[in-house]
Amino acid sequence: MLAEVRDLYRHSRKPHDILWNTYVSRPMAAFVLHFLRRTPLTPNQVTFASLLVALGGDVAMVFWQGRWGLLAAALILQASYVLDCVDGQLARLKDLATPVGAHLDFLMDELKAYALLAAVSARLWLASPERDVRWLLLGLGGLGVLASAISLTTFMRRPEYAPPPPKTGFAPPPPVPRSPVAFVGWAVTRAARFIAHYPSYLLLVALVDRIDLYFFPYLGVHALYLVRSMAQIMWKLGRPRMPA
Repeated sequence: MLAEVRDLYRHSRKPHDILWNTYVSRPMAAFVLHFLRRTPLTPNQVTFASLLVALGGDVAMVFWQGRWGLLAAALILQASYVLDCVDGQLARLKDLATPVGAHLDFLMDELKAYALLAAVSARLWLASPERDVRWLLLGLGGLGVLASAISLTTFMRRPEYAPPPPKTGFAPPPPVPRSPVAFVGWAVTRAARFIAHYPSYLLLVALVDRIDLYFFPYLGVHALYLVRSMAQIMWKLGRPRMPA
């Protein structure tokens, strides 16, 4: 069985992935895939199941206070992310990958991101002295930032704005920059991606029972991304152009 799981992992993983996926989430997903590959379950059904599990984690995040509740919520959300890996692996294994399925997967990720941020805000509000309403106001503002950032991502992925990625093959990851300035930018980008990747970073803050250490960095990363992306779009589409 383990040999079959290893083969499934090798044949269905992404060529270039983050370390958490390579060594934690996707091996777990390959184990789940071993039991699902011969069932009539479709990748889209797994995508919907991932959303339902994530919502269960959000409910635990809000209503199960204390260290164990936070850890349980983080583990449930990690299980949701494993299913999020399974749907793509199952699609590649069964040759069922479609553009609609990819867009559906991104849509479910958006919904999960909104629900998680709302749940974290509600948890901080319930745990605050005298139910400080400022946490709810921060959560509302954060949802606006997150929604705007995701909307910009959707726009920048449109073929009308940017050329589509190659349909065959995978581009190798960019090398580590040698210039000190470029290296700092590269390191900051890697750290921001780690914070935005909710399963790995959320488990770390759950172990120390400090969900605020997730809330503020997560909002900060998306606020910086929002400013940068908006500046890029305005520079590309809003510059004055001399008449021909």
